[in-house]
Amino acid sequence: MGSHIGSKLLIYNKEDCLALKLLVDELTKIQHSADTLSEIDFADKRKHNSTETSQDIHSKFEAIIKFSHFDYDQNKISFQHNLRKHESDQHKRERQKRAAHKSNQKRERARNKVRKVVHVSRGEVCPKCGHEPLRPIEKVAKRTIIDLVLTKNGIKKTLVQYVGTQGYCIKCSQISSPPDISKYAKSQLYGNGFKAWVIYQRIAMRLPYNAIAQSTEAYFGEKISCGRLAELIKEMGQHYAETERLIVQHLLKSPFIHADETEISIVGINQYVWVFTDGKYVFFKLTETREANIVHEFLAEYKGILISDFYPGYDSVQCRQQKCWVHLLHDLNDDLRENPFNQELETFVLAVKDLIIPIMETIQKYGLKKRYLSKFSKEVEKFYQKMITDKNYKSDLTVKYQKRFIRYRESLFTFLEQDGIAWHNNTAERAIRPVTKQRAISGSFYASVMSGYLVLLGIRQACRFQDKSFFKFLFSGETDLDQFELRKRKR
Repeated sequence: MGSHIGSKLLIYNKEDCLALKLLVDELTKIQHSADTLSEIDFADKRKHNSTETSQDIHSKFEAIIKFSHFDYDQNKISFQHNLRKHESDQHKRERQKRAAHKSNQKRERARNKVRKVVHVSRGEVCPKCGHEPLRPIEKVAKRTIIDLVLTKNGIKKTLVQYVGTQGYCIKCSQISSPPDISKYAKSQLYGNGFKAWVIYQRIAMRLPYNAIAQSTEAYFGEKISCGRLAELIKEMGQHYAETERLIVQHLLKSPFIHADETEISIVGINQYVWVFTDGKYVFFKLTETREANIVHEFLAEYKGILISDFYPGYDSVQCRQQKCWVHLLHDLNDDLRENPFNQELETFVLAVKDLIIPIMETIQKYGLKKRYLSKFSKEVEKFYQKMITDKNYKSDLTVKYQKRFIRYRESLFTFLEQDGIAWHNNTAERAIRPVTKQRAISGSFYASVMSGYLVLLGIRQACRFQDKSFFKFLFSGETDLDQFELRKRKR
């Protein structure tokens, strides 16, 4: 009986071993030949074992499914199979011709609606070689511009055709259009007033491109694509490069500069926007990482005081510094709230409170004046002797703040020794806030547009800090904020 059962178990185990061998052999075969076996498929990437017609059907269905997840007006999906990936050069050229033809038609329609023709003077100096005078020729230059102008009651759309004879340079054989025409790019259709209106909607009002496009059509009867609106941001950013340069000059002459940074998404990749401001002028810069190289470069020759938070990247900047007490007090308050039974931490925070409250009361009464604040230097010294120097704390949190007070001994109290130096970094946070708000609205930015956007935002914030009209500055044609203010006063 026993031997019979044993033989059955041997047979059973042998069959199991054979089955396992078959399974291993088959898996090995699949491992090495899965790509060529028609009966094998992959769950995450199905093989396309179908006819060309079937593939076309699959492609179109996939496009329809994808389309269901997008806003059609914002992200048009092509139902043509791989149109963008595989269209021929001929198709590309045809598409470009159609776009150019459409643009020409728009310009032609604008010319047909012109009610005002302005005859402009021929140029006298050759823009290429500087030779003068230019010789008049019979050839006439024309340029039709769609623009917006400010009136007493609002904004008016204008269509103006500029006409003038061209000039010929006998030195370099250059034919030149009149300056009042050549200042516009050959393909330019919209004037600076129209561009100014678009910039204001995007930068100051923070409207998305599709809303601006709808407004331009509703208010002015002008259809303009979201892509073209983004190009206008880029163009106007370049136009105001000189304004930004003047802003930087003013900042580097200021006795203090606030700095801060915030994270943004550039087409899904996290980058950083930095702000530098003195409460009057504002400058933004984009970097790929949070490395503080931009701060060191910008402030390389700076002799004033840098006001910032406790991000370590600022610490090694070679100028005097003031750290933000708002950040420090927030941290102390939050840690104390989360650790209500930490007696040691509570005693430490209480001592900080007893030190800083009289200082704040004096600032509230007399302002940021050295003559009233310098007396607290002795109180600071007493605080360090009592609570910081050679103290052995047991609580990790208390030790953390002890180290912070040691590390920033000089930069925590600079405001006591200088007139007009803020004890907080709220000015920088206020300057950079529009970036965070636009980030919440847009989610992500395009790198090609971001540079121009930051130039314009810096000007807008400077206007805001100086209580100047960003809207009127854009329409003024000025590139110098100070000159804009002087001309406004003369009027």
